[in-house]
Amino acid sequence: MNKQSICDFGIYKGEPYSQLPVSFLNWMIANEHPNAQYASCELNRRIEAVSQSNQGIENN
Repeated sequence: MNKQSICDFGIYKGEPYSQLPVSFLNWMIANEHPNAQYASCELNRRIEAVSQSNQGIENN
């Protein structure tokens, strides 16, 4: 992400997207918020991190 990686509205204003709850990110996407692309990127980042973590566990 870039300079927009900080939430600029609502109760999470000033918080990095990496710290926002999944429910809030999903809400942004479902409601087609203007910054929904940042929420989607963050969710995808988390999914990828879990996937990579699980691969490490399976390889042990």
